[in-house]
Amino acid sequence: MATLQERLDAYRKEFESGAGPRAASPEAIEKMHRATAELKATGIEGRALKVGDHAPSFTLFNQDHVEVKSSDLLRDGPLVVSFFRGHW
Repeated sequence: MATLQERLDAYRKEFESGAGPRAASPEAIEKMHRATAELKATGIEGRALKVGDHAPSFTLFNQDHVEVKSSDLLRDGPLVVSFFRGHW
């Protein structure tokens, strides 16, 4: 089975080739590369959490707009947080 990085690399290659069901235009790909380079230039990458780091406690709204605290969820076991940006 391929690793997550291998799967992501294959997805990127297909996406940027103009093939496949989610192909992007060359203009969109260039815009994404430019935006990524601009973000990296800010140094944000170095401030991001790394594998094994502990995230600070936080409170977010769930899908029902109810506040949920990470500390409350952690009492039940490990916590996975997924950020979904929505459909473009």
